[in-house]
Amino acid sequence: MRFNQMKSQFFKYHRVLCADIFCGSGSNVVGGDIVYGSPIRLLDGYKKANNQNVNFKFWFSDIRPEACGLLKSLVLDRYGMPIDTHVNTASDAVDILGNMMEKDSSFYLYLIVDPNGPKDFPKLEIEDLLSSFSKRIDVIPYISATAINRSLGARNKAGRQLKGWMNDIENFDDGFVSSLIANNRRGWIRKPIESDIFRWTMIPTFGCMPPKYGWSKQGYIDLNTTEGESLIDFYCGGNK
Repeated sequence: MRFNQMKSQFFKYHRVLCADIFCGSGSNVVGGDIVYGSPIRLLDGYKKANNQNVNFKFWFSDIRPEACGLLKSLVLDRYGMPIDTHVNTASDAVDILGNMMEKDSSFYLYLIVDPNGPKDFPKLEIEDLLSSFSKRIDVIPYISATAINRSLGARNKAGRQLKGWMNDIENFDDGFVSSLIANNRRGWIRKPIESDIFRWTMIPTFGCMPPKYGWSKQGYIDLNTTEGESLIDFYCGGNK
């Protein structure tokens, strides 16, 4: 959907950097079936859209060197397309991307954030990136509500305070979510679905180009609505 939107005459950037800072190996075997991860879904969308109006570049990063190597081989086999991968922590990857944006104002950043649990999530770094480049960045986070709720339960049972940004999980919408839709940006959160009720996604739009019809047909609710606020509360341990 995003790649098709970038065909619009109102999208003013001719260069887009697609970055995945938790790229992994690109696939996993679940129950005997191969399940493709965010890098492959990203590249499948790019190929399907066949957008010739924009020059797309891809930037993949993961903390595990072996995963980066497997992804390079998978992409080459699947698409005949050589890619560069980078071994970084997620926080370092966001800092690198921020430096790239500061040095070159001619490209747009399409950032995929799909961590394995929120403990590695670069919340503050992404908030800073959005604050600095609000009109030049789209963030697609895919965050595990299961990990959030398990962490809350463990904290409450042990009577201990969580460290780092996990300490603010119950007020998650006061920081990260609000930063995604600040400065006249809009965002959507996915409704729980029967087969996957423990994962959630928000899709903030381009600051310069919101979608004409939103994402309701895809099962997403506007964050700036009562239902959207209710879903955030539900995913963070509240009652839906």
